[in-house]
Amino acid sequence: MTKLEVIESSRGYYILQGELNRNNIAKSAALATLKKHDISQASNDVSILDMSGVSHSDTAGLAWLMNFLKDNQQQNIHFKLKNIPESLIKLAKISDVEGFLSVQ
Repeated sequence: MTKLEVIESSRGYYILQGELNRNNIAKSAALATLKKHDISQASNDVSILDMSGVSHSDTAGLAWLMNFLKDNQQQNIHFKLKNIPESLIKLAKISDVEGFLSVQ
């Protein structure tokens, strides 16, 4: 099991690394930090969540990601996803929710 980490490489550019799955989501301080994204950011700014470092994901990871995007959108905070792992895209297609993921 690989620990899940979030690295802010520059303002508004976050890199997700590790396993985004049921074993890590509840325990991840990194995801809690990401949820506390800087709300003072201008509402027309778009942050990037680069998922190139995600080594494994499952349906719990997909559900967390969808809820994360929805919750932020309700607060007028917008994220674009970049480098979504193919396995996560396949899960989204099987679940018929791929249109919900904003891809860059």
